[in-house]
Amino acid sequence: MSSCIACSIVNRKLDACIIYENDNFICFLDHRPINKGHVLICPKKHYINLSDLPDSLTTDIFLFAKKVATHLEKTLKCDGVSLLQNNGYYNELRHFHLHVFPRFISDGFSWNVLSKDILNLSDLSSAMMVFSDFD
Repeated sequence: MSSCIACSIVNRKLDACIIYENDNFICFLDHRPINKGHVLICPKKHYINLSDLPDSLTTDIFLFAKKVATHLEKTLKCDGVSLLQNNGYYNELRHFHLHVFPRFISDGFSWNVLSKDILNLSDLSSAMMVFSDFD
């Protein structure tokens, strides 16, 4: 896809600091990192969302993400590693990509939740209806 940033990186039409690539996916440093070492893992073929990826490619990408996370932990001595993947409206690139980035207690990155309350099973039961026909 010609206007896709990730495809342009794969095709070397845009510059990137490529960490690794094989026949199926590419891993490069994020241009807007949360922290030093923040990478994106993208399939070379244009897929938009997680649900579009073949299972074998999904497995390969997540196994590689595990390898990257382990490397970041050892190299940076970070307090943790986060993986983040957005679909639909929240997928800015319109190309599947998995963020893998080191976390530090003082990095300021946070998950904002609507409530700090921990819900009990009774409160959660209405959300279970979303999965009533899940296989």
